[in-house]
Amino acid sequence: MRLHLECRPVGDVFIVQCRGRIVLGKELSALDHCLQDAIARHRDVVLQLDQVDFIDISGLGALVRLMRAARGKSGDLKLTGVTPNIRNTLAVANLLSQFEIYDSLEEAITAAYLGSCYSRGQSGDPRLRILCICESANLCTLLREVLCGAGYNALTALRIGDAAMLLKATKAKIVVISGHMQSVHNQSTRRVLEQIDVGVTCLGLDENFAIQDPAEAIAKLLRDISAGTKLAELPPLSG
Repeated sequence: MRLHLECRPVGDVFIVQCRGRIVLGKELSALDHCLQDAIARHRDVVLQLDQVDFIDISGLGALVRLMRAARGKSGDLKLTGVTPNIRNTLAVANLLSQFEIYDSLEEAITAAYLGSCYSRGQSGDPRLRILCICESANLCTLLREVLCGAGYNALTALRIGDAAMLLKATKAKIVVISGHMQSVHNQSTRRVLEQIDVGVTCLGLDENFAIQDPAEAIAKLLRDISAGTKLAELPPLSG
């Protein structure tokens, strides 16, 4: 089975889901390129291996090299969903203790925030943490830049499940939900998140937010966030 890669950011963590075989050739070249790019852009990268059939010697060597490269940049390459066959391979090669291995994606993401991220001094970040859930990568990027520029610690997620994991890991105080992500499987997204943290404040964007005048829409969002919490004060919107 040829290797298929599915990649997405979950907050500050980059997820790479692998399906197939990690072997010398086009498969390994594609994974190598993907992970090198991810390591250059993100401190923590999680490689999901639960659907990987086989890793050959070259693939194993690449994972070790990329893990070292990530740690050389004060980051990490974490593994999750390691199958018994791959775990045995790592054990025989005396590499089990070299990698950070987690049973689930949620555990790996939590470890990135509660472990290595905090050890880098981020635990003392005084900025209010805000989680944004949007179906559009462009909208996620814009909201993150706007909110960080306004003095917040902003995280983004493209999926409700990813947002739930981030909320558990980061204890975000405010969640901004796009108009098209306010329900999942006929259940309110707000209710799903409040079941995780009853104290979280959820703010919904209008369904036509993406096509509104930017200055007006951003100014309204910042006012709504300011009104939704007493924990932080916003600087005035420039421009």
